[in-house]
Formats: sequence, C-alpha cells, structure tokens
Amino acid sequence: MTISRALSATALATALLLAPAPARAGHRGRNVSIHDDGDVKTCADIEVEFDDRSAVRAEQRLTFSADAGKPLRISIPESSGVRVRGADRPDFEVLLCKAAPSKAALDAIAASREGGTLSVRGPASGEWVGYLLIAAPKGAAMELSADNGPITLSGLSGRVTVRSENGPISVSNSSGDIDARAENGPISASGDGGKLRLSTENGPIAVSLTGASWKGEGLDARAVNGPVTLAVPAGYRSGTSVESLGHSPFSCRGAGCADVRRSWDDDRKKLELGDGPVVVRLSTENGPVAVRTGAGANEDED
Repeated sequence: MTISRALSATALATALLLAPAPARAGHRGRNVSIHDDGDVKTCADIEVEFDDRSAVRAEQRLTFSADAGKPLRISIPESSGVRVRGADRPDFEVLLCKAAPSKAALDAIAASREGGTLSVRGPASGEWVGYLLIAAPKGAAMELSADNGPITLSGLSGRVTVRSENGPISVSNSSGDIDARAENGPISASGDGGKLRLSTENGPIAVSLTGASWKGEGLDARAVNGPVTLAVPAGYRSGTSVESLGHSPFSCRGAGCADVRRSWDDDRKKLELGDGPVVVRLSTENGPVAVRTGAGANEDED
C-alpha cells in the first residue's frame, strides 16, 4: 500500500530537497491518498481515497480523564495520522476518523484506551486508515509515536515527546517542553516560546518565529542530512543562531540580513542575529540553509 499526501507549496518544496522513500504497508500495492492540509477540525476535513476512489467512512468518539502525573501514550497506526490541540478542558476528547475500501474492513477499525495507552486497531490487511483528532488538556503530558503518519501539535503547554520514522511532525504555538525526533520525515515549528528540541536524521527542518522575542528556555533544532529553513520577523530581539558544516549552500534574504553577524570558513558557516544570549539555535551537518528575515518572512513563497 502506497501512501500519498497533499502538502502546501512551501512544505512540498522543502520536503523535495531531501525526501525519504515512500512509506509502504500491506501486500496488495493499493494506493491510498490522504488530504489533511489546512485547518482540520472534523473528519469531513480529511479526504481519503483508495485507488482514486472515495473511501467508506465512519467515526468513533472517546472521552476519558487525564491520569495525574502520568503521560498519555498515543500509538498512531500505519498509514494514518494524529492532530492534537490544547484546549481548556480537564479530559481528553478523541475523534477517530475511520476509512477503508469496504464496509467489512471499516467495521474492524476501533480506538481503545488500555491503561495509559491510546491505540487504534484494524484489519490485518493494512488497507485502512484510523486518523485521530484529539482535544487535550493544554498542560497534559503525552508520548506519541508513528511509523509513517503525520503528527500535528498545537496549543500545548505540557511535556510532550514525539517519535516518528517516516512521517512529518508539525508543532505550532506550543509553549511546553516538547522533544520531537524524526528519522526520515520533515519537522516544522512555529511560535514564540517554550522548550523545544527538534531533531531529524534524514529530513528537513523549518522554523518560523513569531512575535518580538522567545519566551521560555529556548529552541534547539538539529538536522543531520537535511536542509534547515528559518523565518524571522522584523525587529526580532532574542539571540538566534543558524549553523552548517561543510560546503552546503547558505543564504540569507530580507532586510534583516544586513545586520547579522557571520562566521565563515571552509568547514563551518554560522549566522547570528538578535541581542543577548542565544536561545534559538538551528544547525545542520549536511544540508543547505535558508534564512528569511523582515516583513513577510513567515509567508509562503510562490
């Protein structure tokens, strides 16, 4: 089963710089397309097709209390995904968006919570989708893991760990302690605070800073074999550094580039901007670097 997804123009351009091999599951070679871009709030906002045919669809809802002092472990099934948004509520509300090529396969898809783990099961053929939309307490602790499905986090202030093999990770407007690692998938982050640690072995990292300064312990984003992209608004004050090793391309565009501090030699390139101690750090060992500054830095390019 081959999985394809809709991406924004910017995300697609970044991913193509160093794209992993397509994720595969099952044994029949069926093509599954999942369109989950934009503001997804309900199952109707997600389109799923099997071999270019609309899937049979259904939903399941779960509500349960958060365990004090214990993280909720969330296991994302293959060929699926999860979106978690922080909400002003004491419990978790889970909406499972189910899709399959047949009614019989659809009936076998179900989400359950056992102990401290939320998981989704489905037919052994692997030809199904179980996409999770979760409204969580803002300060909840969570541990999420996926093979090839996207993980999207927003508005969270608790401690969250994310592990992914081939799927993209997105973090936005989250002020919590977030540790996100991907083996082959891209990572993107946007916001103005928190303690964020982002790392990927073979994928791109894109960071969009908002506001005038960073609130919290800082952001540390590291790529080994992928490109790094940073967007910085005009007048950004917090100390920020971007670094690359080797001979990869390094560019800076925008009005703010005139005031950056550069350290350049054959083996290392480093750019710094802002004032005070560095709290935002981005680095790559074997990938190009692109920095955009000033008005419009956070807007998608055509």
